[in-house]
Amino acid sequence: MKTKTAFVIGSGPSLNDIDITKLKDYDTICFNRSYIAYEEWGFDPTYYLAIDSNDIRAMYKDIYNLIENSNIQKFFLTSCQDNNRHPSPEHYQDGDHRSEFFTDLKENKKVYLFNEQCVYDIPAANINEETQTINAKMLPNAGFMGIVILKILGYKEIAFVGCDARYKDDSESNKYITSIGKEYISSEDYDINHFSHKYFGSNMRFGAPNEKEIIKTWSAGAKSINEYIPDLKVYSCTKNSNHNDDFKYIEFEEFLKGKR
Repeated sequence: MKTKTAFVIGSGPSLNDIDITKLKDYDTICFNRSYIAYEEWGFDPTYYLAIDSNDIRAMYKDIYNLIENSNIQKFFLTSCQDNNRHPSPEHYQDGDHRSEFFTDLKENKKVYLFNEQCVYDIPAANINEETQTINAKMLPNAGFMGIVILKILGYKEIAFVGCDARYKDDSESNKYITSIGKEYISSEDYDINHFSHKYFGSNMRFGAPNEKEIIKTWSAGAKSINEYIPDLKVYSCTKNSNHNDDFKYIEFEEFLKGKR
């Protein structure tokens, strides 16, 4: 029996170096503002995940629109229980403050919310279909949480593209950015850390990148997978990714041809 493969589609610049349209017939999971490219790609992903509260506050209306109008089968989201610490309207898309998100969609069978108090690590992570709750420790990186979700859904072979984990956070990359604590505010379409300058472009608020923390999260996750879930095979198809020390790298086109 052929193993069904799912792809994690990250948002790094390396995504521009592959023909992403070739994933149209695969099961995929995407994140955050990747939806700006779905029309160009020619497909909606199978799954969508967003867990960074700063990002969600700035794009939550777009996510509601995706839930209503896209072909995405399942959404994995957080209600943003920290909204009470961000009372100012400017933190929210169109200045429209809300105390929480997505809890009004309890009847929508496509929407699953993280149990934000959960401490279950990767091997024990699960979904309660009755309550549409994700019981998993919410690690601070959407890309790796995509792997966790695909594992929960039963996939045994996962490959990731566009997960570069190479973030520039210097005077050049931030020349149109205002920093307020761990939150960044962009004034121009000049995002060099993602596949499009418009990803976190003009008037977007988002969480400041933390390359070291992201690499640490993926590295710890790789060790957990190797030790506790040896039948889960995770491959990198992201050239020069900082995760390639922890996951076997196979060039994208070669992987699609069957190389393992």
